[in-house]
Amino acid sequence: MFNKKNPLTLALLAAGLTLGLIACSDDDNTSQTTEPPVVTPPPLTSPFPEGAIMVEAGDNLTTRIQEALINAQSGAVIVLPKGRFEIDATLLFDGDVDGDGSYASNVTVMGYGRDETILDFANANAGDGIFVQNALNITIKDLSVYEAKNNGIKLKNTNGIILRNVSAVWEGELDQGNGAYGLYPVECENILIEDSYVRGSADAGIYVGQSEYIVVRRNIAKENVAGIEVENSRFADVYDNEAMGNTGGILVFDLPIGNHKYGSSVRVFNNKVYDNNTHNFANASANPAGVHIVPPGTGVIILSTNDVEVFNNQISNHDTLAVTVSSFFIAEPDVSAFAASYAQPGQAIEDGWRATPRNIYIHDNQISGFATKPNGYLIEDIIKAYIYSHGRFPGILYDGLGELLANNGTGAYLGFGELPFNPDGSENVCASNNGDVSIGQLYGNSNTDVSIPDVMYEAKQQQLLQCSLVSLPVHTVTFGEQIFGCGVDDDTEGCDGGVLVGGGGTIGEGEGGLEGDGDLSLCSAQGSGVNWDALTGANCSSLAQYRLFADASMPAAMPNSGGIPYKLNTPLFTDYASKYRYVFVPEGKQANYSSNEAFDFPVGTVLVKTFALPADTATRGVDNETLIETRLLIHRESGWTALPYVWNAEQTDATLAKAGAIQGKSVVHKGQTLNFDYVVPSMNQCKQCHQFKADSASQAVFMPIGPKARHLNRDYPYQNGSANQLLHWQSAGILSGLPTLTSVDKVPAYVDGDEATLTQLSDSELMQTAKGYLDINCAHCHRPEGNASNTGLKLEYQRSYDEDNGFSHGTCKSPVAYGGGTLGYDVVPGNPAESIMHFRMQSNEPGDRMPEIGRSLSHDEGVALISEWIKRLPAANCSN
Repeated sequence: MFNKKNPLTLALLAAGLTLGLIACSDDDNTSQTTEPPVVTPPPLTSPFPEGAIMVEAGDNLTTRIQEALINAQSGAVIVLPKGRFEIDATLLFDGDVDGDGSYASNVTVMGYGRDETILDFANANAGDGIFVQNALNITIKDLSVYEAKNNGIKLKNTNGIILRNVSAVWEGELDQGNGAYGLYPVECENILIEDSYVRGSADAGIYVGQSEYIVVRRNIAKENVAGIEVENSRFADVYDNEAMGNTGGILVFDLPIGNHKYGSSVRVFNNKVYDNNTHNFANASANPAGVHIVPPGTGVIILSTNDVEVFNNQISNHDTLAVTVSSFFIAEPDVSAFAASYAQPGQAIEDGWRATPRNIYIHDNQISGFATKPNGYLIEDIIKAYIYSHGRFPGILYDGLGELLANNGTGAYLGFGELPFNPDGSENVCASNNGDVSIGQLYGNSNTDVSIPDVMYEAKQQQLLQCSLVSLPVHTVTFGEQIFGCGVDDDTEGCDGGVLVGGGGTIGEGEGGLEGDGDLSLCSAQGSGVNWDALTGANCSSLAQYRLFADASMPAAMPNSGGIPYKLNTPLFTDYASKYRYVFVPEGKQANYSSNEAFDFPVGTVLVKTFALPADTATRGVDNETLIETRLLIHRESGWTALPYVWNAEQTDATLAKAGAIQGKSVVHKGQTLNFDYVVPSMNQCKQCHQFKADSASQAVFMPIGPKARHLNRDYPYQNGSANQLLHWQSAGILSGLPTLTSVDKVPAYVDGDEATLTQLSDSELMQTAKGYLDINCAHCHRPEGNASNTGLKLEYQRSYDEDNGFSHGTCKSPVAYGGGTLGYDVVPGNPAESIMHFRMQSNEPGDRMPEIGRSLSHDEGVALISEWIKRLPAANCSN
């Protein structure tokens, strides 16, 4: 080939040689040199905005990222480094870290690209990868989260979310040990998820739950149990995505959560949904509507929700079903169990949930390759009925059972709240113009015996589901001054000219964020008493600078300026550490009494809690313990602020650790040496537990947990004699409004060692003791106002177990998201081993344990208490 030159190439070579000879001629015997021109390269332009916070690679990367997130103010851009990095804790951003109710806004967390910045959480001592709460207009882009124990990127109580060009990935085999959700906004508003990738989730790759104003577009969901799931959410557009290789492609569910958040108005269109035939690798629990019920080989599933439009999708190559529309009665066919679980006072039906789907419109889809190998344990009998009756399984299947029960009056008679469908057809389930797809309907309206389904089938649609409905409006996302949506900021076909539905949302306000560390000059002020000015005006680097104790190296004795020690009847467990608590109230000020909540402390109040670890729990006392951390809750004008301080090795001082710390520790307990990682929470993690949101219209605020009347109602051995703590606070002038002591609730004391006498407690005594333990350890999150409000588990001490037959306490209650291994109910009376609550309390695995933060070891004595409680609960028949 070398001797076959192009003639043009030869000519150019010849010309070049001639020019070269001319240049080398010596006509004037003058040597001429031509200086090459000076070329100034164009200035390198950073892909990041000026002033961006650049987090460089190197040691202590997790801590440095945490500090950047904690210190971020409105408008901040945080850039994570290029490379793949092991991260050892959840990266938590709280837009209201200072607790003033004003949220940080327009914060961006980004990397160099989802293949360039990879955060690996495989060895993290935490469940979530990235967790955002209490923010306005947060953007996360150009990065990936790998191997999170629980959720890849989770967001809660946030208004304005952009997840752009991000990934959540679990590599390797598809296994139930993988994390639950990849991209996971819950209880949020105005959510845009675009151009992202999820793979390997053991629940849903992209999940949007209990939220509104949602756009999910141009994403790839591959090899998850559920590719994309919209659950209990309103005003959502899901379009231009690819869902392939999952168990089920796209799910639209409405589940009986019991927190007033139910779904409607969801459009699924212009998606490619194909080859979703992967085995179901979710935890096989007894939860009637967990994703473990999804039949492998299903394209689109619509379960017990209203107002869904599925159109212009390519749905192909599914072993079982292209599209199915089902009432919850298929997931929970036992009417008695359904009534017991959802139709009692205080349960989901009274809360507004309904089991029957209405106004479902499936039209103009390209459907091919379906029902070639139908399978799925939930629908085995349905498959058999169709094969027996028709020799085939349909491509589109509607159960029709909920509609039948609504129209014949049974749904109302049994207390299920199901009214007849509108006679004008506006609530029908309709399918039209979907090509040569077969149609099935399990029950018709003329059925008189629900034990015998009708098993209707049309190989080519003629009458079944043959109707049309009014199309739903375009749903949009409002993000600051920008509006995103189909045909609004893109040119997607079929969206122009539609009616737009969107809104600014109700979550969050202000331009908040931690405004630096205050006036640090206050920290150096000299004096002998408490440095009140510094406490209310600065985040001092050293605990000693606040002068809370006469001996700064001994935070368990000799408080200054009237500081008062206190104890709780049942303490919150933290890895067998001892705790030394003090309250400091400015002179002349008082806390206002509250019967159920933490007291209303005046501005300037400081709650101090020091954690010390004994070498052996049999020999406690500060002289036998190592100081680990001291946490301050300071009530400032802006609200409550949490400051964690970590003690040095010399035990002389503690230093502010905004990002927390992880320390390897060991303790001997009952003769056994326990080695573990002790986790000092970051400022953001403190807020995770202390968050209180009075109702959906209120902003989340920071609240203390322990100083409630029922926990303080006990004696304390003061220097001048033992006295009731509440009476002592009253006589010291720091508490007003205390009623007669006999009218104040008192949580029964439960401390390590009491487990030996549990069998001696009466059922009533055991109930109160267990409720007290759950109240202090769990109820700060598991209550309607807490951070786990979306779970429906409500564990406040004052809530009667009998008000709903224990359902709020978990009895026969299916979890909203967590499967608990193979378990299906939070609490199964008489059977601790089958109860998720018991399992999670016993587990030390980051993705399983409860509480999620605050401990690395399980509390054996607490587990024993809850085990005995569950054994002796009133009998209940949880359906399996």
